[in-house]
Amino acid sequence: MKSTTDLTEKTSMVSAVVMIGIVVYIFLDIVAQMLPPHYSPIHQAESDLAVGPYGYIMRINFFIRGLISLVLIWAVSKTSTKDKAKWGLGFFSVWAITSWLLAFFNTDILDDPKLYPVLHHTWHGEAHIVLAILGFIAAPIGATLVALAFLRSEEFQRSGRVSMVLAGISIIALLAMKQISRIHSAGGLGERIFLVSVLVWMFHTAFVVLNSSKRQDFVKCEK
Repeated sequence: MKSTTDLTEKTSMVSAVVMIGIVVYIFLDIVAQMLPPHYSPIHQAESDLAVGPYGYIMRINFFIRGLISLVLIWAVSKTSTKDKAKWGLGFFSVWAITSWLLAFFNTDILDDPKLYPVLHHTWHGEAHIVLAILGFIAAPIGATLVALAFLRSEEFQRSGRVSMVLAGISIIALLAMKQISRIHSAGGLGERIFLVSVLVWMFHTAFVVLNSSKRQDFVKCEK
């Protein structure tokens, strides 16, 4: 009984850590965006923020994104949906690992020769693109499969409907990225819309797991 209670408390704690981590991630992203060389959030990708004199802030942020994603995977794996959600968690782990690896491979800055530094198809830039593509594809697939697992669970069925809607929005955002980039080269805007959609899904999922853990604690106290 004590070990079960300890596990429930840990699940509650790590779910809260995910929610706080998402807020920290967004805050650091905004800070990095405001610092020189003042990359355009509309035209340039978020990854560009990792290149330049203050690039270490964005590289730290990649670590944070990977870490909170892995923590969320652990939290969901401790719920009653763990067997149904294993494929979804597997796909989402690709998003988590690639987010972490992005910190090691700076992207190429090609949009504006006035920006510092100017890179041209370096090996690490190519690696960054591959990792980003893998992560961007894996995240909405993982989110959708986890949402399906929630829908098939009596405990999480109601939350699963919201989770599925949010996962669907992330898929639409991913598919719309190319179309948005054609509007006055607004590739950065399209990417950020997608990233926000994934982060919102993560926040909601962490909130769902946190509430579930609190309900379990309440039931145990009643007994």
